[in-house]
Amino acid sequence: MSHFQFVIKHDAKALTPLLSAIQALADSEKDALGFLPGRAFEEAIGRQRLIAALVEDSGVRTFAGYLLHGGVFPNAKIQQIAAVPAFRKNGAASALMKAFVSELERLGFLSLRADVASNLPAALAFYAKNGFERVRERSGGLARGRTIIIHSRQLETDNLFTLASAQSGTGIDLGVRRRGPGEVPVFAFDLNVYFDLVRQRHQSDHARRLFGEALGHTIRLAVADEFVAELRKTSNSTSADPVLQMALQLPRLPKPDASELETLAARIYDTVFEKPKSKGVGTDQARSDANHVAHAMISRASAFIIRDGPILNARNELLATFGIDIATVEEVLDLLPPEPLTSNSMSVRGEGFEPGSINASQLSAYLLEVKAPSTLASEFADPQSPSACVRRWAIRCDDRVVGAGVVLLPRGIEPIARMFVQVRHEHQGAELFADYLLDTLIRDSCESAPVTVELVHLSGQSIVNKLATARGFQRTANASTFSKIAVGRPLTADTWSTVTQQVRRRTGLVLPDTASTLSNGEIKIRARTGASKWISAAALEDLLGPTIFVWPGCGGVIVPITRAYADELLGTAVQATLGFVANRDAAFLSTRGYINAPRTVRQMRAGMPIVFYESKRKGNGRGAAVAVARIVNSILIAKSQLNSKSDKRLVIDSVESFSATDDVLLTTFDNLMAFPSPVGFETLKKLDAVGGANLVSAVSLSSEQITFILTCGWPGGKIK
Repeated sequence: MSHFQFVIKHDAKALTPLLSAIQALADSEKDALGFLPGRAFEEAIGRQRLIAALVEDSGVRTFAGYLLHGGVFPNAKIQQIAAVPAFRKNGAASALMKAFVSELERLGFLSLRADVASNLPAALAFYAKNGFERVRERSGGLARGRTIIIHSRQLETDNLFTLASAQSGTGIDLGVRRRGPGEVPVFAFDLNVYFDLVRQRHQSDHARRLFGEALGHTIRLAVADEFVAELRKTSNSTSADPVLQMALQLPRLPKPDASELETLAARIYDTVFEKPKSKGVGTDQARSDANHVAHAMISRASAFIIRDGPILNARNELLATFGIDIATVEEVLDLLPPEPLTSNSMSVRGEGFEPGSINASQLSAYLLEVKAPSTLASEFADPQSPSACVRRWAIRCDDRVVGAGVVLLPRGIEPIARMFVQVRHEHQGAELFADYLLDTLIRDSCESAPVTVELVHLSGQSIVNKLATARGFQRTANASTFSKIAVGRPLTADTWSTVTQQVRRRTGLVLPDTASTLSNGEIKIRARTGASKWISAAALEDLLGPTIFVWPGCGGVIVPITRAYADELLGTAVQATLGFVANRDAAFLSTRGYINAPRTVRQMRAGMPIVFYESKRKGNGRGAAVAVARIVNSILIAKSQLNSKSDKRLVIDSVESFSATDDVLLTTFDNLMAFPSPVGFETLKKLDAVGGANLVSAVSLSSEQITFILTCGWPGGKIK
């Protein structure tokens, strides 16, 4: 039988009889999939987190495979997918994938993620075939020592252009909306999650981490009025009950209109309990749960966190009908940024030098050798206070350290990243090394959130100090440090409010409430001291860099680049460069150069965002937008005057093929940021961002188009 007819099943009634077959298939593939107990599959079926493929032949249906999924709207995640061996090469897994993607797109999801071990070539090929892009890598743990490659696929949602604003339908306006991926999430939670925190239970570790993240301002948690009312019913004494007293201190959702809450809660109760005759129907607890969810929806919470029960089982219908996601604690934790790393890893090698890690004793020896102040070694080589993040980098030439830098980022609500960079000025690459170390350490410091950065001022390090000033560092007369704020992600009109709130809370710098306050190219800021100042947009970008500002009404450009040039110039290669292959100097510079034809000169203006599209035309490119940067300047230059081999900003050997005239356009750019999830051609086409020639040459973009592209490139809210 060469072709099969696959039937996809979602409902518990059809899936429950398949439990034993699903478990048997999972057990047979546990080396690849990992082990899950039968109870996990049973719960997934009840919560509509599993679909199965059946082969229909002459009226007989045979189990062919399953897909287990999770995630929190608008970003889904594949946890397991497996096909029965007899149907493995006949499209069972692809059928499951296509059905799942279709349902996600219907519900308005934006992205789909899958984590795949690097030693599973068949699985890697499968995800590549199904439109997934490799995003990044992480360790798979000590037990197996595997590398996990995180894949992402952008989904073609009908509401791609409207997710950033509140949705309103016909009939009664319930004030419910689906949140876009660039908004700060507010999560409401139920009593069981709270009890996991205050009592020693099976899920206590997850609850403690969730509340710990809230205390660290990674997310915001709040409770509904019903939460406290329900807790009061079980308390014997309001004043003597510590569990109740602690609950009374929790942040509350805004008080809703009583009639609006009653109407919505009744509809939710009918959907979750009455129609499906779920467990608890008719009870006060069921009606209380409905009130919880209704209050969360009216308050436009990103999700309602609950551990078990009919509400989890009805999550898909609640999302489709009311626009609110229901999540477990584990699913929310999966969205949060990882803990800062303390290890170093490098994947680039220069011509005659090599960046890499340096341990404390090696750093101390280097600082002693270059006669750095003794305080430098005591603070950075052997820090006395525990830090959440310690990154130590060095540049070596023939095993000799020629430059070093460290950043220490302590835990706290308002952390200050302390760093230093020291290079041997006698080396001909000193400026290159200093530039690279500064850029790397700044990016390390703001990996998870905006942060204040203090750079120790070192006498005799004029190269470092000059470069620091160019990167937006400020220094008052004779101060011992330079300081700046690092945002580390793009800033658009849609994300302005959230990011500027993060900046204010973590650094004390106050920016205007909206991005539309740019006046005559300047914007008013206020420091923690209360002093206000008007500053140019370019200077503000430097002060907050690395970042990209997408000002309303100010457009940008998207340009094609071949994969070979993208890998070298942008550092967006899917696979790391082989250790013995040297990268050109441009790969280590914060300001780099892009060459194209003179006819695009009017499209390439200083200060605007430039999006790089990796073309498929040559070298098997990915056909996706892979990075964004800020244009520093663009100048027409004669080919005869441009030495592509000696200009460190470039990665090309010859400029002859870039235009039919005697001139080329040299565009320099900085604040380069690679997209965590490349944005594919079809998405760009849907955004009308490919031009009439399908990105053969530069295409001008509006600020709205750039915002949409960046939102797709930073899924799951990570742009914020």
